[in-house]
Amino acid sequence: MHRCCHTRRAALMVSLWLAGSALAWAQATRVDVDPDRAFQSIDGFGVNFNGTYFRESQKAAIDLLIDDLGATLFRLDPYGLSNWEARNDDDDPAHINWVYYDDRYSSPFFEASWAAARYLNAKGIRPFLTVSGMTPTWMNDDSAPPPTHSVCDAYERTEDLRFPPPHHLNPAMYEEFAEMVVSMAFYARHRAGVDFEYFSPLNEVDCYSHGEGPRVDPEEAPVVLATVVRRLQREGLGSLKLVAVDPSGSGDYETPLLANDTVMSQLAVISVHSYGPSETVVAPRVEHVRESHHPDTRIWLTEYGALEGGFDGSSPRDEWNVNSMVATRRALVALNHGAQAALHWDAFDNYHEHDQTLTYYGLLRNDHHRYAPKKRYFAARQLFRFVPPGARRIAASADTDELTVSAFRDAAGSIVVVGVKAAGPDRIRVVVPEARAPETWVLHATTATLDCADLGSVPVEGGVAELDLPGSAVFTLVGNTLP
Repeated sequence: MHRCCHTRRAALMVSLWLAGSALAWAQATRVDVDPDRAFQSIDGFGVNFNGTYFRESQKAAIDLLIDDLGATLFRLDPYGLSNWEARNDDDDPAHINWVYYDDRYSSPFFEASWAAARYLNAKGIRPFLTVSGMTPTWMNDDSAPPPTHSVCDAYERTEDLRFPPPHHLNPAMYEEFAEMVVSMAFYARHRAGVDFEYFSPLNEVDCYSHGEGPRVDPEEAPVVLATVVRRLQREGLGSLKLVAVDPSGSGDYETPLLANDTVMSQLAVISVHSYGPSETVVAPRVEHVRESHHPDTRIWLTEYGALEGGFDGSSPRDEWNVNSMVATRRALVALNHGAQAALHWDAFDNYHEHDQTLTYYGLLRNDHHRYAPKKRYFAARQLFRFVPPGARRIAASADTDELTVSAFRDAAGSIVVVGVKAAGPDRIRVVVPEARAPETWVLHATTATLDCADLGSVPVEGGVAELDLPGSAVFTLVGNTLP
């Protein structure tokens, strides 16, 4: 009887253990990674950077962004507005009045930006120059019909507009606009000594009511950009690569651009912004590029992030849940739909001319020009630091919407998996075909209490690895070189 009880008890314990194991197995979130299914190459990750107030103390911030975060792309705005030619230089768009422009581009705002760009050059970074904000009133008109494409919501009261109408870039002024932006690019390269490869002459042309850029409709974009291209080539800047047109919404600007031979002779990147669902922003553009005569044109997410707390700072809850978790998920979703670069808005907290206020979108906190990482910095670092330029995205998927994953293979053959875990089981099971699996993973994680912490090795058996991440987290798994 006694022995029988022991036998039954042992059997019960085995049954409970098996049931517990089965339950644990069932409750784990599964991630599948296939290194042999490769997609787009990655051009890099980076930040948006307002250069107008660059000073000596910001060098340490740039050092941190490059050397620790891993940023390789800097979208540098030299002025913050597109209205530096407040009055027409000489009423002749065919003639660059260098007496006028030399004075403008040697003003303190521009000089600070040129110094910032040269410092980036000294760090091995070639910034790409961008132009943002409203164009001068004399270049604009109010004769355009109501837009038929997606645009930003207008302010209810005209007096709330930071830049009142007119907003529409007048087609009769395209040559003047081209003269203005090309003169800046020429000065930057040949007189300020800035080494740069990419140039973006327009910003958020569908968000003109907020002063982000002039109104340029999809059918107008190839006309104004072709005018810019011709002027670039005339001034000996035909080697610059255009990035266009940075819309904030889902309007189809890319199809008309891809059909214009003049534009495509110099356009290298279709650029988009995402502060909402990235799948609706990136996926259609990737499809349009693939269907065009220029299927190798790149797609960059030149702004991503979260807008919560941008003008007054974020609560600790929003800093983690929104500005870290949600924002990083937006970057991963964009990459999973074909984007080849992602740049966070913004590098650090600072005053923005086209916002006309101090803003708090930065990865770095600005305290009397002393810069320190926010939680969102460490969330971004989980991606930026571990996925180098030239890596290729590979197939990866999770069996729940509560976990978003992207995976990459670098030139040495190592695998990197980056994930945003919003909720769900603590346990995550990562499965790689055994013949292609790394021998071990190294886990790094950012949580509400951890900042891109190295959590050590995760063993792999038969291609399967298991790890526990309670609650929400942004994590990275780095595998050793593939066989």
